[in-house]
Amino acid sequence: MAAELVQLNPGQQVERWTIEKKLGEGGFGAVYRVLDPTGKYAMKVEGANEQIQVLKLEVSVLTDLSKRGNRHFCKIEDKGRFGNFNYVVMTLVGKSLQDLNKAGPGGHMSIGCSIGIGIQALESLEDLHNIGYLHRDVKPGNYTIGRPELNEIRKVYILDFGMCRKFTGSDGTIRKPRQAAGFRGTVRYAPISCHLQRELCRKDDLETWMYMQVELSFGQLPWHHVADMNQVGQAKQGIRNNLAQLFPPPCPQQFQDIMRMVDALKYYDAPNYQALYGMMRQAYAAVGSNENAPYDWENGGPAAHLLH
Repeated sequence: MAAELVQLNPGQQVERWTIEKKLGEGGFGAVYRVLDPTGKYAMKVEGANEQIQVLKLEVSVLTDLSKRGNRHFCKIEDKGRFGNFNYVVMTLVGKSLQDLNKAGPGGHMSIGCSIGIGIQALESLEDLHNIGYLHRDVKPGNYTIGRPELNEIRKVYILDFGMCRKFTGSDGTIRKPRQAAGFRGTVRYAPISCHLQRELCRKDDLETWMYMQVELSFGQLPWHHVADMNQVGQAKQGIRNNLAQLFPPPCPQQFQDIMRMVDALKYYDAPNYQALYGMMRQAYAAVGSNENAPYDWENGGPAAHLLH
């Protein structure tokens, strides 16, 4: 795996970039914080001989997105090959929603905060779908906020496009679904279609987005402690008979309405994003909050200590 092959040390130079610190690693390789005279950035590296070139897909997705306006995505600063690895340098982001969520009161965000974050997360998926890609791994660990020093703590970024799949052909039409598709994503958040090994579509990213909303609003999903993949799939199907169990207080009624709307979508359907935003704004009103309310990590809020 690339993680073993590519190990860079603090102070090492890669072209004009100075390695400062390793931020993490995954199946594809590692991520480092790097410096150049203009500031700090993130560098993803991957062995040049890896069978599946995840970085290539990531670059392709981010390049397409940059042509369409860039609400919630990192900007590519540089890319290339150095020695035995490929690298991409991009925007350095802040804390993950996963970390911010755990730091909130009761181990989750306040409900007004979670609705605001949910609206931004939905915008990121709409932008991605508009260029013909599915994310297929929507979860709190794949979203972050921006950096405090750039005044971006109210901005949400979506990361990690290694699981993305193009659902449109070169002519823009939707590709026919494969007979069987392997499991993709993370068991806890995966859509029902994934458990059934069906081809995923835009609806599935939105189903996963709503599971994330439960975790941000309430702290955990009903199948949080279930390890078996098939049992998790059965739990997701079974709970459709009682959506109040999936969305316990403080989740507003609108979350159930959104889930019903998403569940009704078919493979070729384009989601009505505007209707979804409208329902999320109704949710704001239902909980007595609004889009200008401070997030939990602002103004000395319960998660503010994480940003120092």
